[in-house]
Amino acid sequence: MSTLGRQLELHAPDARRDHIHLVAILYVGATFMLLLGAMSSQNNLLFATVGLALAAVIVSGFVAGSSMMGLRFARRLPVKAEAGKPAKVVYHTCNRNRIISAFALRVLDVASGPAGTDLPIRAGIDRVPARGESWVEAFVEFPHRGRWTLGPGRLLTMFPFGISKKSMRFNREDALIVMPESVELRHDILGPLESAGDEGRADFRRKGGGAELYNLREYQRGDPVSSIAWQASARWRKLISREVAAPQTKRVWVVIEASLEDLHNREETAEASVRLALAVGKRLNEHGIASGISVPSCGVYIQPDHADNTFPMWANLLATLGDEPPKKLSPRGLTMSDGVIAVGPGTTQASSIVLNPAREQSYIRDKRANT
Repeated sequence: MSTLGRQLELHAPDARRDHIHLVAILYVGATFMLLLGAMSSQNNLLFATVGLALAAVIVSGFVAGSSMMGLRFARRLPVKAEAGKPAKVVYHTCNRNRIISAFALRVLDVASGPAGTDLPIRAGIDRVPARGESWVEAFVEFPHRGRWTLGPGRLLTMFPFGISKKSMRFNREDALIVMPESVELRHDILGPLESAGDEGRADFRRKGGGAELYNLREYQRGDPVSSIAWQASARWRKLISREVAAPQTKRVWVVIEASLEDLHNREETAEASVRLALAVGKRLNEHGIASGISVPSCGVYIQPDHADNTFPMWANLLATLGDEPPKKLSPRGLTMSDGVIAVGPGTTQASSIVLNPAREQSYIRDKRANT
């Protein structure tokens, strides 16, 4: 089976199995009763019926086994998955048999995730022609964020008569990271922190579009005339261009106050804290504010920095928060910032805004998709 981001690689089965199931037991029992009736009555019609019944058993086993001999299997995971929303998993089946096609196949898969959760996945394939292939999609709704492992997978068939039941097991497993459910904050929840991130201060570590001087360098073709430093050019007797520093953005800390045990067990209050922290980081990023994340129970401490996309730079870390042992870091407080947003009961000192996860519905714009 394939892994995320790679081309599908078809694999042969690791094990084959014949199943004993209720339909086969009832069928064999009925055939045996017919045989007893034929022997006691010496009725030729009953003997012929018993012969047909036994032939159906043989044909069913032969056809089912032969049709699955050349099957190869692979799965393709979604590029992005989010808790509480359907994610598409594609199963690819190839039949290398030159003569016999495979019919009425069932795909049985399982996704194992955090907090001991097992999620069954089912899909059906009508037909895989000889020397052909087939794709089938299954939509899975992962209940929790974190690392999920899919596998082992099975292909099962009871074609043609439903008497013989045969399966193939593929032990190859694939891993998928499921992000926390994305929610959107209502306006003015963050108060004055939702103002523009640029307050006229300059960040002399980076050049950009501010007003303060960052560096002087020799003029290059394509530089605007307005960037020429005429006094420096006269002093050095060559054209000198002026580079300006980037504007200094606000720096805000987001602190998740949930315990490591609650995060590991995916308790609802802890999950609400993770969702709110992600929503806060996204809102700050939209306003050009650099956000950092601190989770004292997990030893997570990431300095505020500006992200280049919609989500904060620490968004991917929230997917597996609480699944690893806490990092042993020397105790240190939050560095100088323009605000501290505590997501929890508000035990963090100097927190300017406190978001109680128990009141999540009052902070977000829309209700959660799964409610």
